[in-house]
Amino acid sequence: MLSKIIKFGSVGAMGSVTNLSIFTTLTFLDINYNIASILAFLVAVTQNYTLNKKWTFKDHDSKTRKKFIKYFILNFASFLINLLVLNIVILNLGDDSITKIIAQTLGIVVAMGFNFLGSYLVIFAKSKDNEEDE
Repeated sequence: MLSKIIKFGSVGAMGSVTNLSIFTTLTFLDINYNIASILAFLVAVTQNYTLNKKWTFKDHDSKTRKKFIKYFILNFASFLINLLVLNIVILNLGDDSITKIIAQTLGIVVAMGFNFLGSYLVIFAKSKDNEEDE
């Protein structure tokens, strides 16, 4: 399980870089930070699903569409947590560019634990007999 957590964290880090790159670019282009966050989320969640399915959980099940829908719902819930943190930080600390980036980063970190548990226990769950312990 530790290797899965490490891989999940690595995929999450890559997704965070993707998310923050898109978010930062869009906010510097004067796109509303909530819209920028939504667009960044959509790209990052798709990237993370693909990497977690193939690498972290070694899921070769062909029911990708059904799992992606569940994964998207789980990640949407995490996104709402992220968005809540983003808005709370900005409302309390201001809306300058650096504060927005810090708030988005904090939101990503807060949502990560929820994401891992949901992915491990629900989306890519395997029976204990079939699970590989790496």
